[in-house]
Amino acid sequence: MNAATAEIAAKKSKTSGPPIRIVPYTDCWRAAVVEFNHRVRDGKPPFEVPSTPATHWIPKTDGARVYQEMFLAVEGDIVRGAYTFKHQEFVIGGEVHEVGMCAMPISEGIVNKRYGFIAPSLVSNATRRQPLLYGLGFGNLDAPVTQILFAMGWQLNRAVPFYFKVLDGGRFLRNIRYLRTSPLRRFLCDAAALSGLGRLGAGIANAFASKRKKSGVTAVEVADFSSWADEIWDVCRSRYSLIAVRDAQVLETLYPRSSDRFIRLKVTAGQRVLGWAVLLDTPMHDHKHFGNMRVGSIIDCLATPEDANDVIAAATNWLESRGADLLVSNQNHPAWCDALSGAGFVSGPSNFYLVTSRKFTALLTEADSTLTRAHLNRGDGEGPIHL
Repeated sequence: MNAATAEIAAKKSKTSGPPIRIVPYTDCWRAAVVEFNHRVRDGKPPFEVPSTPATHWIPKTDGARVYQEMFLAVEGDIVRGAYTFKHQEFVIGGEVHEVGMCAMPISEGIVNKRYGFIAPSLVSNATRRQPLLYGLGFGNLDAPVTQILFAMGWQLNRAVPFYFKVLDGGRFLRNIRYLRTSPLRRFLCDAAALSGLGRLGAGIANAFASKRKKSGVTAVEVADFSSWADEIWDVCRSRYSLIAVRDAQVLETLYPRSSDRFIRLKVTAGQRVLGWAVLLDTPMHDHKHFGNMRVGSIIDCLATPEDANDVIAAATNWLESRGADLLVSNQNHPAWCDALSGAGFVSGPSNFYLVTSRKFTALLTEADSTLTRAHLNRGDGEGPIHL
């Protein structure tokens, strides 16, 4: 029986009920998932299990090489936990490997210690499906699920750097939750916004940003990815020590033409295609970090390290022209970080952590122990959630 699709007996329950099984999330479990979300709400989980088995980003389709599935830990007809599993391919040290990502593991153990064993069982189940397993995001190293991963031998590799660029200083000061954590701080932010200092400061900072766009470099919005994206992938795949496969087929799965949310940019210099970027332009509404700002995001991109400056410059100019208040991006490779700095972005605290299973850690150690040549961004995690 295939462990990736069949029901799996995870372990004997420590309760007096039936054993815990880990099964695919199908329509028959929807009502039980709603009840599970209600039971664990007092534990203030960082997310709820979706009320439908259709994944929020990349559903499984025939022939897809990258897709997500969700699995449930069930006790009889009661849901006790869940996790999302992302299947994809990475080039690591020049070789293609099947890799998995374990995302959003959650269990009833956050409100009932009787079920504390379920979270480790979920991670073990994911590891059996794919020993080369990673997680990207998390947000909090002290969270119970992160501590469970460390206890099971997973390793924290790095926090993927976070960069931001303030375009409207007044709206930034009135909305940024990270700075508005006390009555005094809120008063100071509002006073600075009202006085115009925020807008002036953002203008000065942007004025000192280096010239971003070279003469002859252009960007056009495209509806989809085609053979030109394959050519970029063929050139770039060997330039990074760790990189998720980003050929045209995979990109069409991640950022399909059927979605009008994604802005796909093709960046060229004359007849040469330099690279591409995928952007978001999102009006936020009472966002836990960004309040009511309009946030532009560079969520994914690819070019050679030498062409990173031009691609970031083109993406930045595009989002600025749409009237965003704030621009953000997470990028790992030094060339892409330098490109963001050159475009007027500032480095901020990052909670976008990369953690890897034992076998994945060993493979990375051979390829690039410091991960300074790895290309990682939001496109490699749970996708553009929260953006």
